Amino acid sequence: MKEFIKSNLKYPKAAEEHKVEGAVEVAYDVDGLGKIRNVKVLAGIAHGCDEEVIRLVNLLVYEKAINKGKKTLTHKKLKIDFHLPKAQPPKPDQQRKVTYTITKPLVPTEANKQEQGGKSYTIKVNFNKK
Repeated sequence: MKEFIKSNLKYPKAAEEHKVEGAVEVAYDVDGLGKIRNVKVLAGIAHGCDEEVIRLVNLLVYEKAINKGKKTLTHKKLKIDFHLPKAQPPKPDQQRKVTYTITKPLVPTEANKQEQGGKSYTIKVNFNKK
């Protein structure tokens, strides 16, 4: 079940924008045919997370449950944690392009010569989106 939740959980955009993290706890019933019924949020965190958990629970599939020849109803609880995705480094086509130029001063001053060992440079850096 953990693998199913991990692969099907979609972090809601509203929760991501508001930096919402936490756990949503739901209760639900599984009827004798293995179908999900009566999904209720017991503890929610809003911003679309509660609805996402309800969507996930409704995707679950259970086997038929029969006890002594009769279909049985099972009550279940589930807690799903929401953690913000870690920041991904920008893709190469989204990285910023850095350009720079180095120019020598026309007339070096005595202060520049002493501080830089006789060398003085001006560096200009531009940041451009590609």
